[in-house]
Amino acid sequence: MSSSSVLGPDAENDPLASHSLKVERALADSDLTCTFLRPDAFAGNSLGWAYFIGQSMPIQLAYPDAQIAPIHPQDIADIAVEALTGDALTGRSVTLTGAESLSFREQLAVLADTIGREIPVELITRAEAERQMGNHMPAPMAFSLLNLWEAANHGPATIADTTETLLGRPARTFEQWARENAGAFTRH
Repeated sequence: MSSSSVLGPDAENDPLASHSLKVERALADSDLTCTFLRPDAFAGNSLGWAYFIGQSMPIQLAYPDAQIAPIHPQDIADIAVEALTGDALTGRSVTLTGAESLSFREQLAVLADTIGREIPVELITRAEAERQMGNHMPAPMAFSLLNLWEAANHGPATIADTTETLLGRPARTFEQWARENAGAFTRH
């Protein structure tokens, strides 16, 4: 498993992409037959909001309207099983997304519907977001993520390969993931 970040501009120097790109290149240069699964946004990333939602605090975002296509972890697992046991993905590089583009604000609305209460969104500056994120990750990583979200603020996310396109069955939705994980957002 790699990352869709390897497809971004200047991936060699990007803190989100460089490690995965180096590993992909090393494997591609080997005699091994490789399949690269490049997930984009994980549905589970929204667990980063769980504490705040559980405490009835607003979710502070610099780019609340950034669009991503969060993928359910079970869809990644199903595709990985196919890659390991079948021939259809052998030697391919596939970018994995969920089946729908959702903004962070829309994801929070899904979570709010799921847990039955409002989740306020508070717009903050990019500088404030960098400061907050810097409390739990290296500054270059925070800078890279904010660049990604700023770019995603200008329209729907591209839908790439999903369980529908790769396995012929519907992709799981963010709403399904939210229902399955609702307890994480209510017990703090």
